[in-house]
Order: sequence, then structure tokens, then C-alpha cells
Amino acid sequence: MKIGEVAKRHRHPYLSELKAKVLAYLEQHPDEVFTYRDQALAQEVGAKPSAVAWTLWWLHRQGLIARAEVDARVYFGTRGAIAALRRRLGVTADDVMAQVDELRERIRARVGNIDVVALLDEVRGPWE
Repeated sequence: MKIGEVAKRHRHPYLSELKAKVLAYLEQHPDEVFTYRDQALAQEVGAKPSAVAWTLWWLHRQGLIARAEVDARVYFGTRGAIAALRRRLGVTADDVMAQVDELRERIRARVGNIDVVALLDEVRGPWE
């Protein structure tokens, strides 16, 4: 196994192989966004479009990637790619969820990705 793969698994130990592949592909293509059931992305990672759709949704729910709606289509990509798409389209952060995404990005830029489960484990008392 390549060192980069081991490091990625260490950084995100809860990612399945497909989730790790999709996340890695998105990170390697920071200037691209992909639709919900993108055939090309599915082919690149060697999975069915339905599996990729579920994976994109899951990665977004975990805060590892971002999404944007454009003309009734949903696009996924790295947070930088989605931010660039929004800037290019002139979309402002009037949307509450867009504001939340922007604030989350500012926090992550400052302190990194926070592992909530590890944080909760640290603050649990002996009574639990």
C-alpha cells in the first residue's frame, strides 16, 4: 500500500474504500465539480453512479466536501471548487446554508478539521 493511502486512512479512518477514492479524486481535481450521479466520476473511481451518488451525499453530510445548486442541478466538489463556482456565477451568501458553509470553512482554515467524536471522548467524565 502506498504511503499516501495509509496517511489518508489515518486522517479519515472511518472512510470506506469507495469514500476514500471519491474524496481523493475530488481533492486531486480542485477545479472541477460533479453532478449527483456523474457517469465520468463513477467510471474514474470504478463504481456505479448510484454508489457514487450516495458517497457524495455522505461526504457532504460529514463536511468533507461542499455542494451547490445551479439551475436545479446539484454539484459536488471540494469546498474550494464550490466556492469558485459560486464566485464565478456571482452567487452571494444570502442563503443561510451558504453562510454556514462559509463560516465552517473559515473555522477549518483556522483550526483544522475537528474530530467531534474524539472531542466528546476527551470531555466525558468517569460517570459514563
